[in-house]
Amino acid sequence: MNASFDRRDAARFLRTLRVATKTAIAGDDLGRPAERARFASTFAALAAKGAEDWRFPAAGLLSGDGLVLAHLLREGDDAKVLALQAQGAAGLAAYAERAVTVRLGQGLAIDGVFDRDGRLHVVLDAEALARADLSRLEIELLDAAP
Repeated sequence: MNASFDRRDAARFLRTLRVATKTAIAGDDLGRPAERARFASTFAALAAKGAEDWRFPAAGLLSGDGLVLAHLLREGDDAKVLALQAQGAAGLAAYAERAVTVRLGQGLAIDGVFDRDGRLHVVLDAEALARADLSRLEIELLDAAP
C-alpha cells in the first residue's frame, strides 16, 4: 500500500465516484417513472418543536427549489395559518391557480388551490396541529400544467 497522497489520483477517484453515483440515480429514476413523475417542493427543516409550541423562523422558510416561501401565522389561540407564497416568475408559473396537496409529515395531508397571485393559506386548527409534523412539509402539484 502506498502511504503517499497524490492529488491527481484523488481527483480521478472523486470524478469516478460522482459519475457512478449519477448513473445509479438515473437508473433508479428510469426504473420507477410513475413514482418520480410527480412534482413536489420540499422544505428540509421547516420548524422545531420547543417546550410548548413549534418554533418557526420569523422571516419564513424557502423551499429547497426556491419556488415557495412558507410562514406560520397565528389566528387566535386554537388555530394557526400556514401561509405559502410562490416566489418569482418561476414560482408563479409553477403554482398560480394550481391545485396542490400540502403534506405535513406523514400525519396530515390537506388539498388546496393557490390563487392567481401564488398564495395559499392553510388553516390548522388544534386537531390538525396535533397530527401535523411542521418539521416536514411537502407541496405536491395535483393537476397538469396549464
